[in-house]
Amino acid sequence: MLQGKDILVTDMYAHITAFEVKVRLWEAQLASGQFVHFPRLAVCAPDNVDLDTCVSVVTSLREEFAFRFAGVRVLDADFKLFTAPFDFPVEDAPAPLQMELVELQCKDEIKAKFRTSSPLSFFRDIVLPSNNFQKSIAHVHRIVAMFGSTYCCEQLISKMKYTKSHLRSQLSDRHHRT
Repeated sequence: MLQGKDILVTDMYAHITAFEVKVRLWEAQLASGQFVHFPRLAVCAPDNVDLDTCVSVVTSLREEFAFRFAGVRVLDADFKLFTAPFDFPVEDAPAPLQMELVELQCKDEIKAKFRTSSPLSFFRDIVLPSNNFQKSIAHVHRIVAMFGSTYCCEQLISKMKYTKSHLRSQLSDRHHRT
């Protein structure tokens, strides 16, 4: 599932990245004649399998997928900074966040709390109330807002559909005057 309560763009990105790794693996294995992930091909006679066509199809899938998600790929560092702030190299962080990131990474108590919670709950429940990492919080808001607004709109439309009744849709200005 790519959208839902507490599902963030970083979760979608992890699914995309995992799928791309799988497709590259399939491509390499098919090119070398390995059918471990293609049981239907494995039972076919070797002469009946056109490896070039199989590899071509998977290559085409990999290239199309990479093209479609190229815009998301440029956000990789931003996503890693959100999902793994304690493992993120400070020198690779945006300059305005570097000093806060050093402070965050040096606090062992906060680091321990991060390891036992999701990134969203960590920033929402631990970092935000501390009011010490304002630039980091702005970065978190940007990441969280990437997907949240779509989910909220879909939820609202869904609730509106349930609220709307047959008689309610028949109301007009004439009914208001009486």
